[in-house]
Amino acid sequence: MKRTTVSRWLVGGSVVLAVAALSATTAIAATPTMTPVATGLDNPRGLAFGPDGNLYVAEAGHGGSECVSGGPEGEACFGFTSQISRINSDKSHTPLVSGLISMASPDGSGATGIDGIAFKGHAALGIITESKDIIPPTGLSADTVDKAKRQLGHLIKAELNEPGDWDNVADVGHFDFQWSLDNKSLVPDQFPDANPYGVAVGPTATWVVDAAANTLDRIGSNGSIKIAAFVPNPASSDSVPTCVAIGKNGAIYLGNLTGGGNVPGSANIWRYTPKTGLKVWASGLTAVTGCGFGADGKFYAVEFSTLGLDNAAPGTGALVRVKAGSSSPETVVGGLNFPNGFAAGSDGSLYFSDWSVAPAVSGMGAVMKVTLP
Repeated sequence: MKRTTVSRWLVGGSVVLAVAALSATTAIAATPTMTPVATGLDNPRGLAFGPDGNLYVAEAGHGGSECVSGGPEGEACFGFTSQISRINSDKSHTPLVSGLISMASPDGSGATGIDGIAFKGHAALGIITESKDIIPPTGLSADTVDKAKRQLGHLIKAELNEPGDWDNVADVGHFDFQWSLDNKSLVPDQFPDANPYGVAVGPTATWVVDAAANTLDRIGSNGSIKIAAFVPNPASSDSVPTCVAIGKNGAIYLGNLTGGGNVPGSANIWRYTPKTGLKVWASGLTAVTGCGFGADGKFYAVEFSTLGLDNAAPGTGALVRVKAGSSSPETVVGGLNFPNGFAAGSDGSLYFSDWSVAPAVSGMGAVMKVTLP
C-alpha cells in the first residue's frame, strides 16, 4: 500500500533542507506579523481553541524504540510519544493526554500519531491516524500490540477537568480500512488503506477526513460511523483529504493534500452538504494540511509546500486566504517550514503549526500566531 499523507511521505526518509523559491500567488498588500506562541513541540499538527480560551495542539510524537522493517518506507518504530497539549502563556506546553501511539522512522521524523483535534463542549476530541489493520504480525511486544489495537485509527475524547484520562469514541480507522477493501476499485493500486487525519465538530455530528481512504466520515453521537462522501482523485495518485471545518451555515469544508506526482495547484477546497453532496468550492491550491474560517468570516488554508509534495522543502509553505469559486489563493504569509493545522482566535489572529515533520532531536516544532494588519 502506497503511503500518501504528509506524515507517511516522510517516514523512512530525510527532510530536504534546501530552501526553494515560492510559486507565484496573489499576495496580500499589507504585511502581517508572525510570532511563536509555543516552541519545542514534537511534530505538532492540528490546533483547536478550548472552551477555557486556551489553544491546544496535537503532537504526533516521534515513534519509539520498537522497530520493525519490511514496510514500503523501510523501518518503522513504534512508541507512545504522541499527546494533546495545552499551550501556556510562556510558550511552554502542558500535556492534557500523553502516552498515545506514535510511529516514525528511527530518527523520529515523519511521525504518525494523533493529528487532528477539535472540541465538543469541555471535551477535546482527537483523531489518531492509521488503523489496527496495519499492525505487523511480528516484531512488537504483546503490550505494544494490545495498546496499538486500542488506539490506532480511533477517535478519542479527553475531558478538560480530567487530565490524563481519555475514552474511545469510535474506531474510524478500522471502519475506513474495511470500506476501502470493499471499494478497492476506486484506488486499486493503494486500497485497502486508512489514515483518519482531521476532525471537526458540528451541531449534530462529528466529522473526520481520512487521508488514505479519501473519505469524509460522519460520526454520530452514539459512535456510529457513516461514509458521507468519497473525495475524487486528482490526475496523479489520490486525493488525500487532510483538514475539515464547519461553516456558519452548517456546511462542511475540507482541503486535500493530493499524493505524489501532482503539480502545484492540484488541490481543492471542497464543500459538502447532505443535499448538494461534495462539490469543489475553490481550486488552485497546493498540498493543503490545515483549513478553517477566521473570525472575519473568511476561509484560510495552510499549504505544506507551494511547490507540491514532491518538491517540499523548508521555507516553501504558506498560509493563504481562499475565496469561494476562486482558482488562485491569496498569500497571507509565505516562507513557512512544513506547516500544518489551523486555528482562528476570536481577536482575528490566525494560528498554524510550523515544522510539523522533523527528527525527534530537532526541537523545532512550534505554533505560530499571525496578526493580520
